[in-house]
Amino acid sequence: MLFRVILPLIFIGLWSSAFLAAKVGVQYSTPFAMLLVRFTLVSLVFAVMLPFARIWRDTPPPRATRAVIGWTALVGITLHSTYLGSVFFALSLGLPAGIAALIVSLQPLLASGLAIFLFGERLRAIQIGGMLAGLAGVVLVLLPKMGGGMPALGLASVCFGLCAVTFGTLLQKRIGGKIDLLQGNLVQTLAASAFLAVICLTVETPRIAWEIPFILSLAWQVVMVSAGAYVILMVLIQRDTMASVSSLMFLVPPTTAVIAAVGFNEPLTFLGIIGFCLTSAGVYLVTANSRPRDA
Repeated sequence: MLFRVILPLIFIGLWSSAFLAAKVGVQYSTPFAMLLVRFTLVSLVFAVMLPFARIWRDTPPPRATRAVIGWTALVGITLHSTYLGSVFFALSLGLPAGIAALIVSLQPLLASGLAIFLFGERLRAIQIGGMLAGLAGVVLVLLPKMGGGMPALGLASVCFGLCAVTFGTLLQKRIGGKIDLLQGNLVQTLAASAFLAVICLTVETPRIAWEIPFILSLAWQVVMVSAGAYVILMVLIQRDTMASVSSLMFLVPPTTAVIAAVGFNEPLTFLGIIGFCLTSAGVYLVTANSRPRDA
C-alpha cells in the first residue's frame, strides 16, 4: 500500500508543484543560478542527514565502487542539472508551465521507444496506440500556439530536458541498489551543483533578487521537491515500483495546466484540454501495459 499507492501519489503531487514553483522563481532569478543555490542547499541537507542515517541503519550500506559513484554523479548531472536546467531556462523564456509539464511527461513514451532499440523489447499494440495518442495530444496543444507567442528556443530546451530525464532515469535503474540511497543522492546533488557552477561561470550572468516570492519558491523546491520528491523517486525506482509512478505520471500535465490556468492565467482552451487528456491517456496506456524487465 505504501510503495504502490501512497508514495507514488505524494510524488506526483510534489512533481506537479515543481513546475509552478519554478515559474515563480525564474521571475526573480536567472534559471541556472537558482538551481545552483537549490542544489547547494540540498547537498548540505543530505550531508547533515548522512551520519544519522548510518546510526539508525540496521545493516551496513552497500559499498559503492568508484565506477558506481561516477555513474551516480552522471545521473545527478542528467536527472538534476541538465533536465531541470533545460526546463527552468524554457520557463524563463516564457514557455507556459503546463506546456513544459506536458512535454516532459512524454518520458515514458520516449523510454519505451528507446527500449526497442537498446534492449530489443517489443511493444504491445495498445502501447503503440498509446504512443500515437500521446504525440497527437501534444500536437493538438501546440499547433494553435505555433503561429506566435510560443518561444521556439523554449520548446527546444524542454525537449532537450526530456531526453536528459529519460537517460538519467534509465541509468538510475541500472545502478540502483549498488549505492546507499542517501549517499547516492548526495553524490548526485554535489555533481549537479558542480555542473551548474560551471554553467553559471561560463554561460549565464547570474542574477538573484532575494524577495519573498523567490525565497518561498526556493524553500519549496529545496524541502518538498529536491529533498522530498527525488528521494521518493529513488526509493520507488530501487524497489522496482517505478511502474506505479509511471502509470500515474499521466496526472501531472492536466494537474499542472489547471493550476497554472488558475494561478498564472495561462490560457487553457477546449482544444488544449482535449490534447492534455489525449496525451495523459497515451502515457497511461504505455506505462500501465508495460512488461517488467529484469535489470
